[in-house]
Amino acid sequence: MNKTFLEYVAEDIISKYGTDLSRIAVVFPNKRAALFLNEHLARLAGQPVWSPAYITISDLFRQHTDLKTADPIKLICDIHKSFTKCTGIDETLDHFYGWGQLLLADFDDIDKNMADADSIFCNLKDIHELDDISYLDNEQKEMLKRFFANFSDDIDSELKKRFLSLWSHFGDIYHDYNRRLTEQGIGYEGAIYRKVASEQTLHLKYDKYLFVGFNLLQKVERVLFSRLMKEGKAKFYWDFDEYYMPSPSHHLTTSPSQHLNLSDFPNELDNTDRNIYANMRRPKRIRFISSPTENAQARFASNWLLENDRYKAGRKTAVVMCDESILLPLMHSLPPEADKVNITSGFPLAMTPVASLVMLLFDLYTLGLRKKGTAFNPHYLKKLMAHPYAHHLTISPPHHLTISPILHHIATLIKQVGIATKPEGDPLTQESVFRMFTILNRLATLADSGDLLVDNTTLRRLVSQLVSSSSIPFHGEPVVGVQIMGVLETRNIDFDHLLLLSCNEGNMPKGVNDSSFIPYSIRKAHGLTTIDNKVAIYSYYFHRLLQRAGDITIAYNNSTDNGHTGEMSRFMLQLLVESGQKIDHYSLTAKNQPSPLMPKAIEKDEAALNKLEEMSRLSPSAINTYIRCKLAFYYQYIAHIKEPDSDPETIDNRMFGNIFHRAAYLIYKDISDHSPVIEKAHIQAYLSNRTLLASVVDRAFEEEECKTNNGLQIINREVIIQYITKLLKIDQQLCPFSILAMEEEAKVYTSLSFTIPSEGALVGGYGIPAIPTQPTCSVGALKGGALKGGALVSSAPRTNAPRTSAPTKQYNLTIGGIIDRLDILTDKQTGKPRIRVVDYKTGNQPSSPIKNIDEIFDPNNIRSKHSNYYLQAILYSLIVSRSKRWNPANHPVSPALLFIKQAPANHYDPTLLIDKHPISDVTVYEEEFLTKLKETVADMYSPNVPFTPTDDRKKCELCPYRMLCGL
Repeated sequence: MNKTFLEYVAEDIISKYGTDLSRIAVVFPNKRAALFLNEHLARLAGQPVWSPAYITISDLFRQHTDLKTADPIKLICDIHKSFTKCTGIDETLDHFYGWGQLLLADFDDIDKNMADADSIFCNLKDIHELDDISYLDNEQKEMLKRFFANFSDDIDSELKKRFLSLWSHFGDIYHDYNRRLTEQGIGYEGAIYRKVASEQTLHLKYDKYLFVGFNLLQKVERVLFSRLMKEGKAKFYWDFDEYYMPSPSHHLTTSPSQHLNLSDFPNELDNTDRNIYANMRRPKRIRFISSPTENAQARFASNWLLENDRYKAGRKTAVVMCDESILLPLMHSLPPEADKVNITSGFPLAMTPVASLVMLLFDLYTLGLRKKGTAFNPHYLKKLMAHPYAHHLTISPPHHLTISPILHHIATLIKQVGIATKPEGDPLTQESVFRMFTILNRLATLADSGDLLVDNTTLRRLVSQLVSSSSIPFHGEPVVGVQIMGVLETRNIDFDHLLLLSCNEGNMPKGVNDSSFIPYSIRKAHGLTTIDNKVAIYSYYFHRLLQRAGDITIAYNNSTDNGHTGEMSRFMLQLLVESGQKIDHYSLTAKNQPSPLMPKAIEKDEAALNKLEEMSRLSPSAINTYIRCKLAFYYQYIAHIKEPDSDPETIDNRMFGNIFHRAAYLIYKDISDHSPVIEKAHIQAYLSNRTLLASVVDRAFEEEECKTNNGLQIINREVIIQYITKLLKIDQQLCPFSILAMEEEAKVYTSLSFTIPSEGALVGGYGIPAIPTQPTCSVGALKGGALKGGALVSSAPRTNAPRTSAPTKQYNLTIGGIIDRLDILTDKQTGKPRIRVVDYKTGNQPSSPIKNIDEIFDPNNIRSKHSNYYLQAILYSLIVSRSKRWNPANHPVSPALLFIKQAPANHYDPTLLIDKHPISDVTVYEEEFLTKLKETVADMYSPNVPFTPTDDRKKCELCPYRMLCGL
């Protein structure tokens, strides 16, 4: 390979200034290139060299002002103060924060391009003022007139009014904001740059300033460069290639800026030297690699480094990440042979354990507080305690709920982690703890000073934003080994072997957008940065990086899922069309196709049988789970694997139902406490007072420890209010009626005794596990209705197929549960009292009722017709029908499923139907139901029946245990 750009620069510096460079400052766009240039200078001199000072352009500006660059959050807090002062709009900082970031970016751009803020933010109604803008050429004036013409007609439209109202204040905000910052001795970057560029005299520290490798210059830079050049103190080294310099046939967007730079600031190197500036057209090996995933690209990088021993070329080999989120998989994919690697991108702080710990702490100390900050929500505490650093913490409720004490408290906890983990000697942990502690202290200081006044949601978002933008630098020898870099770190550095990863449209150029309060036309007319400039900068980075490399591989993600467009970068397409180079195309494919895991049955070993025997109580939910999927029953009731906790900040179906149930209970408890009979007037008192109704729902949210301070919860609150209203209207038509019990007061249980054959017994001589079709069991009485010992007494079971006699085992269980509502009303057809076992349902109603009792216990039917609802309702109704406590007068009992969501407003009867016939007396189905129940429970306890997975994969879609089955 030819010499690198920095080698040419080093040769020129040595030849012109010798080895005493102490009075020279070399100015770079960034810091990385200084390390390489310094090494070239030392090697070329062949003797001791008094090195020059290496500074960045930012350093140069900051050296010549007393203003300090302010904290970015402090800047937003102050711009918010100027905004409210100048507009009179009492916008909270929480809502303003995004606006503030946008407005600050616009002010920064105005100052860096030294534009006239008053002219930019002039009154759009006064179009004639455009005639006074003498510094604009005719084309720029015409562009502005076309834009302002939009406001000459229909000026009263609401959107235009709002835009004009804000726009008319931006100039005042700009001036007040800068005044406010200057009084504090601080400023944003653009303001500092503009102040330095506007100074009449600068006290320059060095005799010469050598500006190396700049490209698109902003106005402040051009002004500073011009002043230093006039004083004979500035020299310029430009890095480019004639391939993208202006020519009639070329269209690369980098050309205009380079042309301007060379005209105004002459190059110290020979522009006509083709060894320096004609490398892009030289023969190169270029490969384009399409990849189905980002991880596949990371793994490919390992093969690429080993191929032709590229890793042995050390710093002449570079892996450049167009999307730096690929860093972690790339690090894990590096081959062991590449033992010397320099990673210029820092390790993301967001990917360290301390970052996740801080987010959990914020959740606990904001969302997870209850009882006015004196206790924690168990959900959030449990999540925190699962973190590996949690055992280092001393957790206690805060004394105050404002953000300042919370920030100080969390910072103290992070300090505890740092002290506790220090003996382990893990540098990454210590560095991440230090950086996190610094971020929290910064925020706490702003909160203490009164600058940061935000709610908990915005505070958490700020912390997340700061953490996401922070990284931990890797320590090592920067100019040794394979270079792993982000795009910005490659400026001024050349490589022989180059691999670009994730070179997709959107990554290269990087997320350019037009987000601004200042429209494109005005930006263009006033010389501000536009989207065209941003694309031009990345076009320069891309082509400059490739121009001296001979071995180039560019990979991109061709998938169109997870937000990927599957498009290669526009610059890759330009290479295909304009470079004249031969470009080979390859695709990465996965050789190994993953074979999906299939759920397997679990045999009933001794441990499982013991667990079953320990189950003294059986709920309808457990039976339904067994019918739906025996394997899911095993996970939940035998292995005791808990479902993931729902997030209290969101409402899943279960939580939604709980809140609705609680609200209904509170209303009817209130009425029943004052009157034994529910009358229409009682219900109307709630229906006619929405405030009262809403307060009950809010109390239900509070008792279920579910907050209503976010948009989704507010919507759920309104839906629950509507559902409760619908319930009350349905019940009003039934009045008068009496409530016997609700929720915890309505626990109903009975005994269940059954016998099963012991393990190994055969049925009919076929070797089938012994599951009797009609097991010997009793559930109290099936006929006659006599209650003995609180249990239903069974009649003799029927017998079916012949079977061998076998030893049997006796089981005794308690079966039952909690009824939503047990009420009694007058049957409109018979005129006699009827008890209802009412179960509220907030989900969808089955499309059609079941046809017979067998369908309730059919595993192929339980999903499609919600027959699991029927099992519970009928079981509870049978228990109530034989209960001396709830039904001493032996009234008929009906199961009722009240589907609130789809219930019609008038004449709705929630009584359960079987084959379209209402169950007016559940005892009609008693014998048939209990027989099927016995069969199911006997199957559950039989040692010969394994816990098998369901054959219906649709049931698995919402199963919490689906991942255990490999689905």
